[in-house]
Amino acid sequence: MKPNLHKIKALVFDAYGTLLDVKSLDERLSYHFNEQAGQINSIWRQKQLQYTWLRSLMDRYKPFAQVTREALDFACKDVGVDLSEEIMADLMDHYYVLNSFPEVPNLLKELSKSHVCAVLSNADMPMLQKACDHNGITQFLDAILTVDFARVNKPAPQVYELATQHFLCEREEIAFISSNTWDVAGAKSFGFKSIWLNRTNGTMETLGFDPDWTIHYLEELI
Repeated sequence: MKPNLHKIKALVFDAYGTLLDVKSLDERLSYHFNEQAGQINSIWRQKQLQYTWLRSLMDRYKPFAQVTREALDFACKDVGVDLSEEIMADLMDHYYVLNSFPEVPNLLKELSKSHVCAVLSNADMPMLQKACDHNGITQFLDAILTVDFARVNKPAPQVYELATQHFLCEREEIAFISSNTWDVAGAKSFGFKSIWLNRTNGTMETLGFDPDWTIHYLEELI
């Protein structure tokens, strides 16, 4: 069943994996690490998420750019490759300008005609702003919301509350869209209408907070 957005005031999107394609770094990783690039990228993304959760639990918040660097450093050490300052700087520069999925600019352009649209991400504002500008989607967003304002990472309720505070609306008036199952569960737990973008026919978390709707393509929102 396609999402029913008639009573929704704001569409709030996760960034990485939902609007921005983290795999667009594959070519740069291959340039630096050859056949080990895929393994490094997988560990990098896994540790990036784990470090946001661990830092939240330890009450040791750091901006996402630092967390991303820490996770890359771990991934290279875990695989056993040298990570020079030059390679770190190059990969971080490219992380700031990750490509969006091809359908995203036109999708947001269409949705912004009927709904308020926003991004809510663990990333810090410089990363989000540069990525949105790079992909030409800033003009279709009414807000770019970052965990920097809450000093804790998703799926902490304080992060999702940033959207209700910004748009001055009730929780159930916001539809939150993410490809990350843990993020979908967090948004549903908070009280949002949650939409799981299940691009890869994955498995939903068994936390008791199932999405209101599941889609396989972002275009199903139109």
